[in-house]
Formats: sequence, C-alpha cells, structure tokens
Amino acid sequence: MNFAKYFVLCLFLSSTAHAYLSILESGEVLSSNLIQVGVEPQILTNRESGANFDVFIETGLNDSTSARFLIGGGTIDFNSFASVKWIPIPDVDNQPAMGFRAGIGFAREDDDNILQVQAAPLLSKNFDTEYGLTVPYIAVPFTYLNTKNDNYVATNLAVGTEWQHPDLKGTMNLGAEVGVDLNKSYTYISVFATFPFESSKGFGN
Repeated sequence: MNFAKYFVLCLFLSSTAHAYLSILESGEVLSSNLIQVGVEPQILTNRESGANFDVFIETGLNDSTSARFLIGGGTIDFNSFASVKWIPIPDVDNQPAMGFRAGIGFAREDDDNILQVQAAPLLSKNFDTEYGLTVPYIAVPFTYLNTKNDNYVATNLAVGTEWQHPDLKGTMNLGAEVGVDLNKSYTYISVFATFPFESSKGFGN
C-alpha cells in the first residue's frame, strides 16, 4: 500500500473509542486541609448510548491547585483518570475564576485499551442566591486518545454548575454537567455529589 492510500485509510478510519471524560468541577479550589469524595452517574446520549458510574477523591494542594483521582465503569468497561487543576486567576468581585486542568488516564472499551491525555481551559463564577451558592462553569477539554487502531485529539464543550444548599454546607455539594460532542466525543449528561471532610468546601473564600 503506497503512502497516499495509507493516509486516506487513516483519515477515514472509524474508531470505536471516543472521549467521554467529564469535568465535574468549577474554578473553586478545595482548601489544602480538606479531602472530599464524589460520585457521578453519567448518561451517554450519542454514538453508543449507555451509562457510566464513577467515584473520585480530591484534595487541595495549595490556594490555587488541587488534585483528583477518578475510577469507574459501565458502558466504558473500565476507566481511571488522575488530574491536577490550577487556577492562577481566582474568582474575585466581578472577575471570574480562570485556569486549567490537565490529566492522564487509562480506559478499556470492549477489546480496546485507551490511553487518554487531557488538557482543559476552565472558567467559572460563583453567585450567592436565596437558594444557596451556585458556581456555573464552562470548559473545553482537548483529549488525546491513543488506541490500538488510531491516535487522535477529541474535543467537547462541558457546561455545568456546582450548588451548595445552605442547610448542607460542610456536608454535601451537588452539581450537574452537560457535555456536547465537538469532535469524536460523547454527548453526555452527568449529575454529581461531593462530600467534603472536616469543613465546607470554602466556596467564595
């Protein structure tokens, strides 16, 4: 097979693996003395529809950085992902929080082992309402996927919010996220809950 034919074949090769990783966090950074665990049910609505269930643990590293490890499965048989979030521009007055999340993970879908490397710019703004503190966020993850048949970069748009009811402060935070396929990604709907230890997550501090 000459180079031109090989290039065309690779260009139109359809891989069964697609990016599905959600963000599930705003630009708020967990205090360094806190640890929180979280759960995420996720529904995939395009391509091969289905559902996943993930659990994660997170800790603050300093005032602008936190780290998270996630593991789960479902339609995606197995997935694990470790990430670091860095927010150099905090949410102050009318200025939204702006930063970046980067991570690496491993997944298995059917008989395909998938290495994933992701980078995602992230922006959020908190609002204190009569129903509690809400932190809407938006991110555009770029995910490099390495599979046995293909290597490519997938992109999607992630829009979500974290919400803290006044009566649940320090015990549980809730959230929801929608992901929209831009290129070789799943469209999904996720809900999530996080449970901080020791005290509240410190939203707005």
